[in-house]
Amino acid sequence: MDDTLYTRTKKEQRRIAKLYKNLPKDRLEITKKLIERAAYMLVSLEEMEEKIASDGLVVEMPQGNYTIERAHPLLQQYNAMVKNYNSTIKQLNESLPPVEAEQAGQALMMFATKPTQAAKKA
Repeated sequence: MDDTLYTRTKKEQRRIAKLYKNLPKDRLEITKKLIERAAYMLVSLEEMEEKIASDGLVVEMPQGNYTIERAHPLLQQYNAMVKNYNSTIKQLNESLPPVEAEQAGQALMMFATKPTQAAKKA
């Protein structure tokens, strides 16, 4: 990737913050940290996805004179972060009025489920 982790995270923070721009100021201050966490997790998940896609789900691990196949070492961390990301997004959506929550949730899910650059190349 050309962009640094910091740059991509800030860009994602701005994108998510736009979805929650109509929140009252008191709620916006509370959700600010959740937005930062969500942006960081999404960018990190994208990086993990690229690494897993390039290496494959199963990797060979040397064991002395032979090798064994095992699940990619990032899979466990990836799955845990997906759960945390989903939980954070749920918390953010709960801070919105019902109609806005549905619209923001749909926008985030559309973005999060779009194919990654690595998937497009494959």
